[in-house]
Order: sequence, then structure tokens, then C-alpha cells
Amino acid sequence: MNFTIEQLMRAYFYFALYSFGGWVVQGCWVGFKKHRFVNTGFYRGPWVPIFGFGCLLIIYVIDPLSMNPFMVFFNAFWMTSVLEYITSWYLQKVYHRLWWDYSDKPFNIHGRVCLLNSTMYGLAGLVITFGAQPILDRMVSRIPFPVLCLIMAVFTVFFATDVFTTLLEMQTHKKALESLHTHIQSALSAGLEDQKALIEKAKTNLETLESHKRHLRGMVHQRLEDSYQKSVEAVKSLLHSEN
Repeated sequence: MNFTIEQLMRAYFYFALYSFGGWVVQGCWVGFKKHRFVNTGFYRGPWVPIFGFGCLLIIYVIDPLSMNPFMVFFNAFWMTSVLEYITSWYLQKVYHRLWWDYSDKPFNIHGRVCLLNSTMYGLAGLVITFGAQPILDRMVSRIPFPVLCLIMAVFTVFFATDVFTTLLEMQTHKKALESLHTHIQSALSAGLEDQKALIEKAKTNLETLESHKRHLRGMVHQRLEDSYQKSVEAVKSLLHSEN
């Protein structure tokens, strides 16, 4: 498929809209039982990019394959689930954390995807293909191209700044977590004096973790890998015993 500059700009606009829409829907869904909206994204801004990418997948890959409602549902069901699984796997590999955990849901795969959510993605594919996207196409086609470029330039400034600052925070959090884990593991086999020094370093790492965890605020079902969780709990236990 060949894209013109205008078509690419429209796709970018759809990415922004659906990233925002996903943020709203997920925030309402997660916050329903708490009777309040929950910001479930990594970022400061109102966007969850995985939903934007998922919707682009529906618009530009799934829909061209077939507009049969059953096939749209089926393709959205499995393709977006693959996207979710790969994203979860990658984030865990990099940050030692399962960012969403469906282990308590029936028919889940390694806690990364589950039947309920995949079914919801299939239904979302139908809503987007036959409901939202035709309306958005008509609306966006009426926006003059220079205006569309201006809108997306403003979005890019805020979005890129948010992504950059959040990634810096996540990297600081990751390094502190890895250092804490290394220090605790080393302390297990070290002499008494070395143990004290390593534990003090681990305590400093924990302080860094606690001060750089804003991006975790909405991840209500996230959990650390077991070995890292044990190291963090060990340091917290030491601090509690001191107090």
C-alpha cells in the first residue's frame, strides 16, 4: 500500500485520537469498581500508545484483509492479542516487571493475554471498523491539511516530551532496581562488613525506586519478577525492623 504525505498525517492523527480514546476507556473500565477514573498509562499525558497502534493495525491491516464482520472480529481478536503479548514480553525483559497480569483470569497465556480481553479487542475491532472509523474519516477529510499538520505538530511536541521524560524516569527506576537486586544478592555471600555496606547501598537504591515510580501509578495489576520482588521486600523488611 502506497501512502501519500496527507494519508500518513491522517494515520498519525488517528493514532493520537485512539491513544486518547483508549486512555479514556481503560481509565473508566479499571476505575468502574472504584467509582472513579484511574489514569492507567505510563505517561503524564492522556494517551496510551498501545491502543493507538492497535487501532492502526485494525484500520490499515485488518480491514483491508476483509470487511466481513466475522473476519474483522477474528483478525482483531488474534492480531491485537499478539501485539499485547509481545509488548508485555518486551517490557518484562527490559524492566523486570509484568506490567499487566491476567493470571487470575480464565484462559490466560502466561498472564499476558486472556480470553476476556481478547474478546473485547475483537468487539472493539467491530466498533472501530463499522462505527467510529467511518465517522472519523468524514470528519478528518474536512480538516484542511495545513491545519491538520499544525494540530499534529503541537501534539508531537507534548507527546515526544512526555515519552522522553517518562523513559528517563523508567530507566532510572530500572537501574536502581537492578542495583538493589545485585547488592542484596552479593550481601548473601559477603562478610559482615561488606554486608553492611551493600545493604546501605540497597537502601539508597530503594529510595531512588520510590522517588521514580510515577509511571507505575495506574498499573494496578503489575508485579515485579519474583527474584526482584524478594530483593525489594528484603530491603523494606530491614528498614521496617530498624524503625
